[in-house]
Amino acid sequence: MTNSPTEEEFKSGHFQRIRLGPDSATVTDAMYGVHEITEAPLLALLASVPVRRLGRVHQHGMSGLLGLTPPVTRLEHSVGAMLLVRQVGGSVEEQAAALLHDISHTALSHVADDAFPTGGSYHEIHKARYVATTCLPSLLPEVGLPHEVLDEELFGLVEQNAPHLCADRLDYGLRDTVAFDQLPLETAQAVFSNLTAFPSPTAPTRCLALRGQPLALALARAYIATDAGVWCNPAHADMYVRAGTLIRNLVAEGRLAQDDLWLDDEAFWAAMRAACDADGRREMDALYTIPEEKGLRLAWDSKIRTLDPDMVVDGTLVPLSQVDAMWNKQRLAYIAERKALLDLPPRDASKTNSTCQVNGTIPMAVP
Repeated sequence: MTNSPTEEEFKSGHFQRIRLGPDSATVTDAMYGVHEITEAPLLALLASVPVRRLGRVHQHGMSGLLGLTPPVTRLEHSVGAMLLVRQVGGSVEEQAAALLHDISHTALSHVADDAFPTGGSYHEIHKARYVATTCLPSLLPEVGLPHEVLDEELFGLVEQNAPHLCADRLDYGLRDTVAFDQLPLETAQAVFSNLTAFPSPTAPTRCLALRGQPLALALARAYIATDAGVWCNPAHADMYVRAGTLIRNLVAEGRLAQDDLWLDDEAFWAAMRAACDADGRREMDALYTIPEEKGLRLAWDSKIRTLDPDMVVDGTLVPLSQVDAMWNKQRLAYIAERKALLDLPPRDASKTNSTCQVNGTIPMAVP
């Protein structure tokens, strides 16, 4: 069977393909299976330029672009978050919010946070400014979606404070733990099948939860293993700091536009290279290799990520740590271990608005 002239099929990421037509889209996802999308608002968003841009933005930034880590993309993550909400019966609006939650993500993942530290995620702080440059302000009312779908924090299935489950955190957690061989694909598929919305997909206090302690424990352990190996890893962090410093200097010298951060990865990397002198190009070349981790430390405001999945037990929502004391002990020990790698905050840290966050709390001026 050949595609019709108005159909397009493309690889949206490491684990996912999409066939997009005028009346439906078929998402084939290694973890979540095959899903047919027919709702007009979702189809319009999937076809839009800003959503499609995310297919050229890697979840792991430079390391993904340069082939050092699996090429998981922001698009497959965003579509995956939408499918998680869809799986538990979430509304079209909530699915749209999941699909759009990373819409303003900059090139090279979180490198902008190191280039222009503001005490939060650069793409979230500047989201409204980016969205205003896209078709979304006019497209959303055209397809009957409220502007509120751009504020994912209004949707409990999409966003929750760490270390709780939500579509955003669960999807990138599953993709990355599988991609980095910390979780078997079959376990990720089982997590998807055992996911539920508690107490219901429309309740004001709705959230995601798992049915089954063994799955919750396997996911939580794989999540902190991936944090140690990738997300909160000194070697990966060192690459971001070096790239961020180079970008900041190029912008300060007027050789690179700050808004170029909303290009895709390849285009931004090319713009960086064109803006660099010989020394800058040597610095970029050095980023093609992940450095030796030994002896490296983490910045004082590094993000330490753990997961404490909520489970439905006898009709009640209970976090894994409350029913598994050993897991709670392991999780707290991991946080302490990562904290030991943190540099001391600078004297003027209070003026930077930067905080080191752990699991949604701010214990010491560090997810």
